[in-house]
Amino acid sequence: MKIKKFIMALTVAVSVLSVSAMGISAYADDVNISYTASSDALTTSDDTNEVRLNICNTWNGNNIEDVSTETPVSEKIVVNFTVDGIGSDSTRTNEDGTTENLCAYLIGSVGMNSAWNAGENGNTAVSINGDGDYTATWTLNEASETIDSLILQSNIKLDKDETLASSGITFKINYISTVGSESTTTTDTGTTTTGTTTSADTTSTTTTSAVASTDSASSGNAPIANAPAPTGDAGVGTAVAIMALAGVSVLAIKKKNN
Repeated sequence: MKIKKFIMALTVAVSVLSVSAMGISAYADDVNISYTASSDALTTSDDTNEVRLNICNTWNGNNIEDVSTETPVSEKIVVNFTVDGIGSDSTRTNEDGTTENLCAYLIGSVGMNSAWNAGENGNTAVSINGDGDYTATWTLNEASETIDSLILQSNIKLDKDETLASSGITFKINYISTVGSESTTTTDTGTTTTGTTTSADTTSTTTTSAVASTDSASSGNAPIANAPAPTGDAGVGTAVAIMALAGVSVLAIKKKNN
């Protein structure tokens, strides 16, 4: 009777493992967006005299397209950049004597996504604490086939009558990335789905990039870490746990038979 119970437990474990495997989704990778820096991309906003870096801005007489407007993006836009020339400053003092923490964030228009202020529509502001490397992220509400306008805006303000050249402040883009598109199917029935190829009792997943990764040596982009955005982590954990259970059951049966 005990042997039968062990066999039943093993059967259930294997069955649940198969179901869990069907629920494991593919990973979508972060991919570099091709970027070429222009010498006049660094400027200040007209109304506030705050430092900004035009990444793609062809509006109002600007002519910066360091990222092509014909660039597809999905889920998010990530800009890793270096600030230099502010020393250890992390706050600024306004004319009325108040202070505010330094920060930077992405603004612009990307398809149906639009943001022009910090913390608006997914563009999280990153705190600036002196010279160093920082990452600004804009979480998109919708994927887009184009980038109409994209600007790295900060609240670092030049002193009165000061110019960028005399201030010594610089922003340098290290890399820009988005999330590659994902085409995936999971099956154990031998069916075929567009974008993937499957065979009976197998699982096949294909992930393609919405934006081709660029050669860092030729484009000046620093390579990004292959940071997958996993979906279905719970399924993976379940599968591992059940595999362990199945192994214990097999050992128990073997011991009983001996």
